[in-house]
Amino acid sequence: MLVDFRVNNCLSYKEDTLFSMVAGSRLRKWKDTHTMQLDDSLRVVKSAFIFGPNGSGKSNLFTAIKVLRSLLFNFENLNNIKQLRLPYQPFKLGSQQGKPTEFMISLFLDGALYDYEIQYNASLVLYERLHKTTNNLKEELFVRRWDGVDYSYDTAHSTAQELTKYTRNNTAFLSVLHVFNDSDALKVFDWFLHKILFLDEANRLSSHPLIRKLEEEPFKKEVIKLLKIADFSIQDVTARRVERREKNTIGYEFDTPEIIQEVDIDLHYLSFDEAGAPIGTETINWTMDSKGTVRMLHLACVMVDAYNKGKTIFIDEFDTAFHVSICEFLMAIMNSKRNTSNQFVVTSHEIELLDQPLRSDQIWFVNKTFKNESELYSLFDFADLQKKRGDLSYAKRYLKGEFGATPVINEYLSEQYLDEAEVSEQ
Repeated sequence: MLVDFRVNNCLSYKEDTLFSMVAGSRLRKWKDTHTMQLDDSLRVVKSAFIFGPNGSGKSNLFTAIKVLRSLLFNFENLNNIKQLRLPYQPFKLGSQQGKPTEFMISLFLDGALYDYEIQYNASLVLYERLHKTTNNLKEELFVRRWDGVDYSYDTAHSTAQELTKYTRNNTAFLSVLHVFNDSDALKVFDWFLHKILFLDEANRLSSHPLIRKLEEEPFKKEVIKLLKIADFSIQDVTARRVERREKNTIGYEFDTPEIIQEVDIDLHYLSFDEAGAPIGTETINWTMDSKGTVRMLHLACVMVDAYNKGKTIFIDEFDTAFHVSICEFLMAIMNSKRNTSNQFVVTSHEIELLDQPLRSDQIWFVNKTFKNESELYSLFDFADLQKKRGDLSYAKRYLKGEFGATPVINEYLSEQYLDEAEVSEQ
């Protein structure tokens, strides 16, 4: 379960930036449905929605988590002599080149809170720390420091100390502990491997493992149920395996025996006669259906597969190809009592969603400064929020600029451009 994520000097996030799923302590609204109690002192929200203009850095927050994940998997095996390159992607539009990137992530796993922190540059890891809290008992599992010449390690267990000799300067010590089956490292890696899912348009759906599960009848039945609720009129889905060869840039198949297994999907709709009476079903291949239908099919597969498995699902451009009513339906699922263990982190441009049943600690904004730096902040942090009437529209206040994170149209250049167009037409 994701609790906090902090990033510094990565992509468009130049300064120290915190994203948190921790529920606001003074908020009681929708506490029973929109939040989850993890232990006696920790409660998190089930979903978070991030708004902001194009190019502000919303997607970069997700990418930063992917960068951390790739950093942890930057260690293949003990016998690999190849020096793997660190995924160093600092803020490039300032003086940050060469300065370290910093990540901190807090995860609640099997009744314990893990705080993991790492700092590194293009060539080596500079600092690393893993901290564990169980029933208010705090334990520092290890600290790793670079003094400019060599590393020093403080470890809670002697077995971990022995593994420091296997740790290269471009490798996370946590990765080495994972390879040697350290119990705490295994839990953290399991989250990165199996408990997070990124849903974006870059995914090739036909080769996605979840799409293949449509071959399973119980799974397909639940997916179709969601599609029908969302008024997609799909009666059935047929999935079948197909083979594909990779093609080069000019479209010819490579002469290689390597075959890629994919899934082809047929969607079955009711067919009607002129009087409106049903006469059977007709089949449409998913490549010929609408973008919204295919995206909803993918998202339905994700939700059915993740049902109460304690996953954190990141959905970029949530409202792409969806009517606002579909978005509202999906939000209702995310924040329902039916959802007891999953988290959803969503980016969106759909301003109307601000007025859906959301707590202020579930709403985030990303603003890009004039120096092209991304700033992330929560609606919960606005001090005057509780002083105004609760029935005031967040969407209207956002459009008025009260929360920032809105695009600024250059009126002078806009008028100049339109004048040029009028002159060219004459």
